[in-house]
Amino acid sequence: MEQQALLKVEHLKTCFFTDHGVVTSVDDVSFTVGRGETVAIVGESGCGKSVTSLSIMGLLGASGKVVSGRIEFEGTDLLKLSKKDMRRIRGNNVAMIFQEPLTSLNPVFTVGYQIRETILIHEAIGKDAAKQRVIELLKQVGIPHPDRVYHSFPHALSGGMRQRVMIAMAIACRPKLIIADEPTTALDVTIQAQILNILKSLKELNDTTILLITHDLGVVAEVADRVMVMYAGQIVEQADVMTLFAAPKHPYTRGLLNSTPKIHKLSEQLESIEGSVPNPLRLPSGCRFHPRCPNATDICRQIPPRTTRLSAREEVACWLYDEVKEAASG
Repeated sequence: MEQQALLKVEHLKTCFFTDHGVVTSVDDVSFTVGRGETVAIVGESGCGKSVTSLSIMGLLGASGKVVSGRIEFEGTDLLKLSKKDMRRIRGNNVAMIFQEPLTSLNPVFTVGYQIRETILIHEAIGKDAAKQRVIELLKQVGIPHPDRVYHSFPHALSGGMRQRVMIAMAIACRPKLIIADEPTTALDVTIQAQILNILKSLKELNDTTILLITHDLGVVAEVADRVMVMYAGQIVEQADVMTLFAAPKHPYTRGLLNSTPKIHKLSEQLESIEGSVPNPLRLPSGCRFHPRCPNATDICRQIPPRTTRLSAREEVACWLYDEVKEAASG
């Protein structure tokens, strides 16, 4: 039985209007996220995954704009809401954990004050009750001495502690959807594991839905149910995690997996994907991955591939996915 969709993105196109021209960062992206599901978007820097999350949150800034598509949350198209109505949803029903907590937290206010204000904005609750909720939240995300940390400023905390504060702020109003943008970047391996365990426990305890933005396939394997692979503003493959890791269909996905260290193959040299992500102002014709693809043929260079649905939860945009499958099993 297919999960009920909490978030549904249809044909999303997001552009930035710059002095050098129009940059299309997200181009015809469609996906759903079911209730209680953890879905990861993976890809190299510049592939459009963070812009996808900012489009959902309505935080693109002055130069960015969603030019077409729909973003439905519980059946409501977020793109049609006023700024006031969007502010009610943001932080209350949909919350975001940003990549760098030090730049996301206000340096002149204590962390307790900032989390408390999030609660007071969205709920009819007294300041004392809100403070007690904040202290409980700090405990929930594994912060020792929460009473002391409540009165601390962001700069006085370590990177891992600040990230815990960001998670506490994100879950303060018990949102149905949390978007986590590279939540473990720049943290050491031990702290990464702790942050991932917090996210997993939130999902289990509160049935929280998580959209995870990351470039780290190890993080994907640890927490995600399903994964979408993005390249040059487009989704090139979608599948559940076990299927994607066992039998990737797109050559880009295979390249990402082959360039990831494996503990049972530490003596082997890692493969790399030749070249780099294309300039969004000068995208190649045909399949956008063809200049870097070892399997590319004439049709790949000339005609953009159609997205082929292979099963209810698996699809790929590649002219050669049958050959890629054969190569992977060979």
